[in-house]
This record gives sequence, structure tokens and C-alpha cells, in this order.
Amino acid sequence: MRPIPASRVFAIVLVAVLLVVVWFAGQRGLAEVVAQDPRYQMERWRSGKLAPDKLRLDAMQAALTDARNLDPQNPSLMEELAIFHAMWADDWHRDESEVRDARRQALIGFRKALEQRPTSGAAWFSLALMKSELEEIDGEFFQSLQLALRRGPWDPKLQLSAIELGLANWQGLTDPLREALKQSIQTQARWTLVKQKPALQALLKRYQRADLGYLLD
Repeated sequence: MRPIPASRVFAIVLVAVLLVVVWFAGQRGLAEVVAQDPRYQMERWRSGKLAPDKLRLDAMQAALTDARNLDPQNPSLMEELAIFHAMWADDWHRDESEVRDARRQALIGFRKALEQRPTSGAAWFSLALMKSELEEIDGEFFQSLQLALRRGPWDPKLQLSAIELGLANWQGLTDPLREALKQSIQTQARWTLVKQKPALQALLKRYQRADLGYLLD
């Protein structure tokens, strides 16, 4: 038997690699197509333009799950599925155990998304929020809130949300996390691109933290 020329072996390997690349690209593209409609529906739901019934909620969840299965390495799809569960828990007044189950599913989803993309400040905040909603103020909550503050200093909306979450749980925070929260309040108060002081003043008043008012000077 004559040996196969090295050039031919290389060509076969190259074709195989290209086929794999094309297959993965096709899977990712199909996942994006499948996720388009539930994304649109969730945006309408978030803005108050849609009050989805159970049938539509089931369809949205199924589509997001299908998209995730088509492209399991895409953290955005996992995060969107987690956001769906969090929105369901906040929007539907059902049995408390069902709400807790939805929040638990959201929590698991945010964890998985962060395993793939640990740089997402929004996902760290969402994880901390779910921990707070589940009344699990523990080491994971502290780490998540700390990373939310650290990962998104350029996002004023995210920072205000993280600051509010910290103030709401002030009594249970560790000293290092309290210091990080104070630093974030001070940094946001000094922003010139976005005027944050009025919102920060309102938060300190709402959570009765007048003792932190000096951070706004």
C-alpha cells in the first residue's frame, strides 16, 4: 500500500476542521434565531407592554432552553434563561414555594453563566440579588456583591442597584464589604458624566443611613 502524501493528509485534516467550525457556527447562528422571539417578548414584559399568560411563559422558557442547548458555551443564553426565571418570580403572584423554586433556578443559572463569563458585573449583581431574595446572606452573597461593585464601576445604573442592595443588607455585611460599598458611594457621588448625587441621597434616606452622608461631599 502506497503511503498517503503529507499534503493530502493536511488537506483532509483541514477540511475536517473547517466542517467542525461550520457546524459550530451553524449551531450558534440557529441558537440566536431561536432566542430572538423570547428576547423580544421579555423586553416587552420588562417594559410593562406585555403581561404573558402561562402558555406564553412556557413557550418563552422552552425557546430559551432550546437556544441554550444549541449553544451551551454561550454565557449570554444561560444568563437570559436565568433572567427569565427571576422575572417570573417577581411578576407572578403564586405559591411561595413556586416563587422560591423560580429564584433558585435563576440562582443556578447565574452561577453557570458566571462560570463561563466571570467578568460580567451584571451577572454578579443578579446572583447577589437572588441570594438576597432567598435570604441567603452568606459568603457567596458577599463575594457576588463585591464583584458587582468591582466589575462595573463605569455602569452607573448597575452601581446604584448594587449600592441599594448593599444598603438594604447593611446590618449583615462584613466590614470589608461595607468599606467597598462606601468607596462605591463616594466614587459615584463624584461622577461628572452622570449626576448620581440625588439618587444616592434618596437611597441613604430610604435606608436611614444619614451617617454615610459625608461620602457625598
